Amino acid sequence: MFLQTFAESMPLVSIITFSFVITLFTTLTYKLLTNQDEMKKMRERTKALQEQLKNEKDQNKILDIQKEMLQISMKQMKHSMKPMLFTFIPIILAFALLRSLYTKVGDILIWGFNMPFFGTGGGWFFSYFLFSIIFSVMIRKILKIS
Repeated sequence: MFLQTFAESMPLVSIITFSFVITLFTTLTYKLLTNQDEMKKMRERTKALQEQLKNEKDQNKILDIQKEMLQISMKQMKHSMKPMLFTFIPIILAFALLRSLYTKVGDILIWGFNMPFFGTGGGWFFSYFLFSIIFSVMIRKILKIS
């Protein structure tokens, strides 16, 4: 089994590769299944409302602004649910595969001292999580997704 050999012989390189592929898949899915222009408009409107909220003293206007912000948040959540439905099962399957590939590997990232809750290194999940955050930021900048 190629994947098992790859994971066990080069655990750091393999987890970086898997993190990149999974993050690319989820980010591209998000970009393709959401209306980026509409999401941008909603974020801009929310930002404007937050500024308005800072300067507002009238309690009734504050409630109106908060109500509009809540409506925008609900629309944003509705738009982000569609990509999540498409990526949920593949991610669950990918995590099951990664868990089975890295059961014998142990710590992938080793920092040489004992940390509470983490020990002397990070296993596959910690490593995946760390690299996926890094790749997510990079991919989102490249694809101009905010």
